[in-house]
Amino acid sequence: MKKLFYFVVVMILFSGCAAQKKVVSVGKEANEVVLKSGQTCEIEFITNASTGFWWQLINEDEIDIVESLDSRYTSDAPEGMVGASSTRYWKFKALQKGTQTLRFVYARESVKKPARTRDVIITVK
Repeated sequence: MKKLFYFVVVMILFSGCAAQKKVVSVGKEANEVVLKSGQTCEIEFITNASTGFWWQLINEDEIDIVESLDSRYTSDAPEGMVGASSTRYWKFKALQKGTQTLRFVYARESVKKPARTRDVIITVK
């Protein structure tokens, strides 16, 4: 009975470790990521939504090796503080093998020229 208990505990620990390896973090300075099919990655952007600028994925219709799952904002600034930067995280899941470039722009909707651009090359093996 003890052997079965230890076996179950070890299996739970290994399954937890495997699940943690499935998300790859892509920092605000990195522009390339390699994933295995089924893995997810989260790309980090520094932003300031209070100025009317935000990051946008402009070629989503062209991308077929990854799927956009989620996008979220976080901020360490006190509530109600205007002008403080925040962090946007964009989560993608690898679907099939290949290499493609995700094109992001930091812009206001009414402005035609973006303030910044960022290309992230994704390779799924």
